[in-house]
Amino acid sequence: MIGRSHPFPACHRDRMKHSEKRKQRILHLFRARELLTAAMLSLALLVTYKLWETAQRAADQTVQTAFDFGVQESNERIRQRLAIYEQVLRATVGFFNAAENVTREEFRAYVNALSLAENFPGIQGIGFARLLQPGELEKHVAAVRAEGYPEYTIHPEGPREIYTSIVYLEPFHGRNLRAFGYDMYSDANRRRAMAEARDLGQAAMSSKVILVQEGGGDIQWGFLMYLPVYRNALPHATVEERRANLLGWVYAPFRVEDFMRGIGREHSAGLDIEVYDGQGRDNLMYDGHDDVRAASLPLHRSDALKAAGRTWMVSHGALPDFDSRMRSDRPQLILQAGISISLMLALLTWLFLDDRARALQAADQALQLALFDALTGLPNRKLLDERLGQAMASARRRQGQLALLFIDLDRFKPVNDSYGHACGDLLLKEVALRLQSCMRESDTASRLGGDEFVALLSVVDGEGAARLVAEKILARLTEPYEVAGHTFDISASIGVALYPQHGVDSKSLVRSADLAMYEAKNAGRATVRFAPAPS
Repeated sequence: MIGRSHPFPACHRDRMKHSEKRKQRILHLFRARELLTAAMLSLALLVTYKLWETAQRAADQTVQTAFDFGVQESNERIRQRLAIYEQVLRATVGFFNAAENVTREEFRAYVNALSLAENFPGIQGIGFARLLQPGELEKHVAAVRAEGYPEYTIHPEGPREIYTSIVYLEPFHGRNLRAFGYDMYSDANRRRAMAEARDLGQAAMSSKVILVQEGGGDIQWGFLMYLPVYRNALPHATVEERRANLLGWVYAPFRVEDFMRGIGREHSAGLDIEVYDGQGRDNLMYDGHDDVRAASLPLHRSDALKAAGRTWMVSHGALPDFDSRMRSDRPQLILQAGISISLMLALLTWLFLDDRARALQAADQALQLALFDALTGLPNRKLLDERLGQAMASARRRQGQLALLFIDLDRFKPVNDSYGHACGDLLLKEVALRLQSCMRESDTASRLGGDEFVALLSVVDGEGAARLVAEKILARLTEPYEVAGHTFDISASIGVALYPQHGVDSKSLVRSADLAMYEAKNAGRATVRFAPAPS
């Protein structure tokens, strides 16, 4: 029957159309799955990168903070050591002032009582150099020889306007015997320091010298510290009176490498320390690592240290083992965990497009790694910064105050050294629990790393209230610790800064609290110090 269509071709055409649509739909699903998976993978990897970047910055800051603290500790130990030795010399001047005439035996007994080798590492001895006029030489030499030193003479020989002689030097054995009778005033470097001490009536240090004690091998650079001794009962208020009534100088010689031995401690270990007597490589006195230059290391700094009228330049550089020891492995862990999570999320997206909750949970776990301390569970530096910014904004609106407490543990290093880091970690956890027990719900206890903690008191009613909390924390942290079958007695040095008295932004407030903590350290530790009001 011409003119009538057959039903099968039409049906076939419909099936073809539906099949094509299904294919297109399937193809769109495949494409959507691929696009969504790629988008999820890209997004997850981007989040991982951002978290890694944040953790890397935090790790860099941790290394920088540890480096700065190590440098400060090293510099402070050098300052303290020089200050202590100056006090030893001042005590020796007092010993001369208290006696009409100090005999050799009395001087030896005095210095022996100081136990220099045990109590004052680096010092080679304590001596007394007498001032002599040319007309006094013969009588002086004869008197010393009569004491039982028949070969005594003043050296170097030769005519000079004035002479000096090292007549006492204890301990009087070994290297120090070479200095007996030496005229230090004959050497220009020593003479400048001796004249400065004489005219100012204060301690003065020489430039770098080779001590006359040196001989044979193991020759080191050295320096000397002088204090003038004036004749009893005679005035020395003016420069003229000081020059006219000078009896001599008490002094101490130092070998620089011996002096620097023991400067490095926990935070300054792994640092290259270089000491310059002024500017320039030619003035290098001490180099902790001859094979490297501190200034060539990625992390380095130089500081001027002034002591006894002289300025040293002290350069520090972080050696590779310092970086590896101080740097947290958290960025690497975040990177590894983040990549794994990203692949897992992509796979879950590929298989289960509706399983978003699991992906969000995994992403939230990655975010947790960047905000809390892995050991104690306390907020880390990043989260503390956020809460500090919020607390300062709130205090600014209500015209109130807040307090920031910088807490550094005292005597924590011996625990790690003697009982191991595992025991030290348990002790840090107990410290965190005690610190949290002193906090209100509105406050924040944070661990910056190592044995450094910070307490943020978001609302305080003046310095008195902040002091009460700080002393409560100090008392709590000072109580004995029972950890792993051992009893430990540690304490803390606490620096307190108030907003807005000691800083109107987070950076200045943290710096003020940090400096106050160092004041607490310098005050003997186990104490609380407030930041001074800005001038």
